[in-house]
Amino acid sequence: MALSVVVLTTGFVGCSSAVDEAATSDLGNHFEQANPTDEFLDDGSGNELEVGSDLALPNNWPQAIPTPGGSLIAISVIDERTAVATWTAQGDVFLAQKQFLAEFDSTFVVEPLLDLSTDSIVVYGAIGNGFDVTISATLGQQADDPGEITLLVNPSS
Repeated sequence: MALSVVVLTTGFVGCSSAVDEAATSDLGNHFEQANPTDEFLDDGSGNELEVGSDLALPNNWPQAIPTPGGSLIAISVIDERTAVATWTAQGDVFLAQKQFLAEFDSTFVVEPLLDLSTDSIVVYGAIGNGFDVTISATLGQQADDPGEITLLVNPSS
């Protein structure tokens, strides 16, 4: 499960740079534009991925899950308990991640996931309120590119 989270997160973050291209992750999930004039990508099973800049958080985002500051650049809400979203973070993305982690209330246990972290990506897990949230902060590809914070929200088991 842990490795698939990183692959999914990495594949999702990689999708955020090209709105007009079909996006594919290494897990076999294929998102393609159903209508070339809209910003939504569809996987054929009714799940939509919206990619762009300064997107609005949809009403069906899991309400118990806080969101970081920055510009929302990709969002997919599968249902009221499963979602993934990415925000850009200006400045030190790892500092922005630490500040964001403080927004999880005491009903969540927040811990670093050291086995998933590297020099360019730092991953935390937050479990509580029936959710298992993976929070990854990734450096930009170039020194002047903004970093990204991605939340992968799943129901806890």
